[in-house]
Amino acid sequence: MRLEGLPRTNASYAGGRQTGRMEGIWLSYGRNYFSQDRPLQLFLEHLGFRHKGSLEGLGSYVSTRMMPEAYHIDRHARPSLIKWSVRGEELDEVLVSSGHIRTLYDLLGFGVVSKALTGEADLMYHFVSGYVISDAGLFCSVTLTMQTAYGLGKYGDEATRSAYLPHFLREERPWMGATFYTELGAGSDLGGLETVAERAEDGTWRLKGLKYFASNAGLANAAIVTAKPAPVKYGAKAVATFFAPALRPDGRPNWRLLRLKEKLGTITVPTGEVELNETLAHILSTPENGIYVALEVLTLARIDNSLAGLGLARKALWEVYLYGHERRAFGRRLVDHPLYLRDLVEMEARLQANLLLSLVTARSFTEVSDERPPYSPNYHAARLLTHLTKNMAAWTSIDLTRYSMELMGGIGFLEEFPMAKLHRDALVTSIWEGTSNVHSLDMAEAFYSKEAGWNLLEDLNARISGLSDQEARRKLSAALEGVRDEAATAVRDGVELHAKRLLTLLGRLISATLYQEWAESSGEEWATAMSRVYLLTDVLGRDVDSDLVRRASYGLAWMG
Repeated sequence: MRLEGLPRTNASYAGGRQTGRMEGIWLSYGRNYFSQDRPLQLFLEHLGFRHKGSLEGLGSYVSTRMMPEAYHIDRHARPSLIKWSVRGEELDEVLVSSGHIRTLYDLLGFGVVSKALTGEADLMYHFVSGYVISDAGLFCSVTLTMQTAYGLGKYGDEATRSAYLPHFLREERPWMGATFYTELGAGSDLGGLETVAERAEDGTWRLKGLKYFASNAGLANAAIVTAKPAPVKYGAKAVATFFAPALRPDGRPNWRLLRLKEKLGTITVPTGEVELNETLAHILSTPENGIYVALEVLTLARIDNSLAGLGLARKALWEVYLYGHERRAFGRRLVDHPLYLRDLVEMEARLQANLLLSLVTARSFTEVSDERPPYSPNYHAARLLTHLTKNMAAWTSIDLTRYSMELMGGIGFLEEFPMAKLHRDALVTSIWEGTSNVHSLDMAEAFYSKEAGWNLLEDLNARISGLSDQEARRKLSAALEGVRDEAATAVRDGVELHAKRLLTLLGRLISATLYQEWAESSGEEWATAMSRVYLLTDVLGRDVDSDLVRRASYGLAWMG
């Protein structure tokens, strides 16, 4: 599917209804969220990304078709559960608008899942698409589909793959997926799962339990499910991972959908409670490798969460930049006020630094995605980056969407304009796929137990030593010593107590180092100024002067 060069129309349609001129609601309507995002393009060139394929068409589709549809779903067409038929039969079907389901199939039509499965492109194509799409609900459905197909394709036995994987590759109405992990008493603590798996005589499994937070329920044709083979034991190593189709061979539902959740945001993906009762399932890998398979599938979603969250921040910043060029206050445009311009520059610097870090993390995981347990040191290094990136990106997404709302004043707070939805959706990014506390602990495990942290510090030391900017080198070297001190303090005083501070310091240091390294190689004056802004404000907590803001502001012009 190629949709390059989509014309800007006088009216937009969502859910089959004319909703008026979207240009008056979304100021960035009609922009290409892929090809016109200059920092993204520069970073992808820096990382040697060559699988652009139909991402340019996706960039046009998202701004002209998907965003209006997401707006309509959020305000007027929320998914609903149809529990019973007129005959009294239990249906457990989720009703969504025709525009909603069409949009999901359109997104899948750009190959954001299938290309990685067929080898036409690697996982980076999928990860970059998440940044471009970034609607937290719609892309959640895409992420869950990618996770399900990835787990099936990599760890399913030959018979299971042959039976089910082709459905995810269909051009017409391809299958969608879900992950059923969370239980009422076991969210991030997978070791506390109570869902039981019993092996049947034919080699398949039967699952019994209740999954409390199941996104894409009702739309998914299959799911990745965690459970514990009987007899159930406590602990993460007792967890096995399964693939389960939504329907049994005779066409009956393979699980019950009890209810849908009322959520603050992410309205464009239905989230419900799922009851498993003799649910037919196929094991992925072996019971002994189950926890590793579950976490590997989760790692993919964590990278998706990072890039999609930053995509929300980009859309918010794009809106507030354009608004600042139109809105006048005290006799001048907002962007002509030094304080407003400084706000834009500082937000842009933070967004760019974290986007580069997220792309580096995505590439690192892509390069080790063929590995299986037991993993190599390179895999653990990629996993460590994932924990850092997920938190850094989530916090950036939440902060930038919130402050963009503030910069637009009362208009930003109104639900009829995009900023409120962007912020509501951003709030979940620090919760999905593990809270900051969970990632801090998982980061510490990779840092110390897998020794990935010490190797990362040595790599950072080499990168910092190779920088040409002496002042940046000196400041980053001092920050590196601060991280070393924090890592040593954690060993003495308790790793858990200090884990989040270590994650924060390390995350800021690596993003600042990568950003400075890229800026020096770019040859762009605005880039070196922008990287200095990030180093001073986010890493060192220092002030910036008017000359630095002015030089960095040239890096904003592409949004105009």
